[in-house]
Amino acid sequence: MKRSVDRVLTTHTGSFERPEDVNEMITARVLGNNVDEDLFEKRVREATAEVVARQVECGIDVVSDGETAKPGYLEYVGDRIDGFDEYIDASEVFRFMDMEPFPEIVYRIYKDTHVKIPVCTRPLSYIGHDQVQRDIDNFKAALSQSQPSEAFMPAVSPGLLAMCSPNRYYKNYDEYVLAIGEVMNAEYRAITDAGLLVQIDAPDLAFGADIRTWMWGEVEERGFRTIQDLHVEALNVALQGISPEQVRMHLCWANYNGPHVNDIPVRDALEPAFKANVCGINFEAANAAHAHEWEVFKDLKVPDGKVIIPGVVDSKIEIVERPELISQRIQTYANLVGQENLIAGVDCGFGTFVNVLMVNPRIAWMKLRNLVEGAQMASDELAKKR
Repeated sequence: MKRSVDRVLTTHTGSFERPEDVNEMITARVLGNNVDEDLFEKRVREATAEVVARQVECGIDVVSDGETAKPGYLEYVGDRIDGFDEYIDASEVFRFMDMEPFPEIVYRIYKDTHVKIPVCTRPLSYIGHDQVQRDIDNFKAALSQSQPSEAFMPAVSPGLLAMCSPNRYYKNYDEYVLAIGEVMNAEYRAITDAGLLVQIDAPDLAFGADIRTWMWGEVEERGFRTIQDLHVEALNVALQGISPEQVRMHLCWANYNGPHVNDIPVRDALEPAFKANVCGINFEAANAAHAHEWEVFKDLKVPDGKVIIPGVVDSKIEIVERPELISQRIQTYANLVGQENLIAGVDCGFGTFVNVLMVNPRIAWMKLRNLVEGAQMASDELAKKR
């Protein structure tokens, strides 16, 4: 993983809005309708090339494939892991407690989506080799045309999958999440063996304290910190044989424009996350629920070998942050942890699920252009102090 040595590097969280026709085909596949698979594969290749080129055009240093082929950052693995034989609607599996008083907001955000969560009914094994290789091949073809500084592919964490996908086979939760860790090693290894960074999407280490899922009784009985440590243990199982230098992690309190009044402090998410065998850790730092928490780094030391990727752009609102503000945010973190120990990022994704948009795609790209400009301004100011 590259460091911000000469200047502050920029990245984001991974997902972007897919083209409308790709959205339609993904939705049709989720609903079990017939899709021209040759056309789908062709359009995914083209759309991946387009989203990579656009990131590079904006000046983003560390780019992703946009998660172009996936219906969402979580449920996509249902087709890649044998033993997930059923799907249920996401509304039947989990809910955010701070959104309970606001059903009208929930409806507005999710009314057009079809998030189907897989259910474990048999022993799990990885069968998604062809699918992950397709994504890798599409991404590498796009990278050969655009040539960014570095590239990453997101993949779901074992803890998030276990927390959200009901278990009807394994004898207890610990056995279940550790089994998922063993299975996901194949996907992570495929990505890193291809010379890419893998980003572990692990909001379970943050929003798991407030989201009510099928395993909420475990959280209440054992305490959330115990569950966090178990999830990190499962992640480290999944990362066996992979250098931490090829791994980054994303933490968030869920990508929805709601009150977020029950979010745990960033310290309570970072402390267990620091135990994971990863190099970079991206976390929300721009939105109003967490923008004040830069102060945690006055006494919380970033472990040797790790890099923080604070979000300095909000992915939940359509106000475009000015470069001057972004520069101020970056300098605040750089002055606390050192420029070489941070990369400027975004709070969360711009296309977490197909048909669920918080930010107009054109505005999202405006935000990224300002992120690049703000990072350059910060780099210039920090250089004056050296």
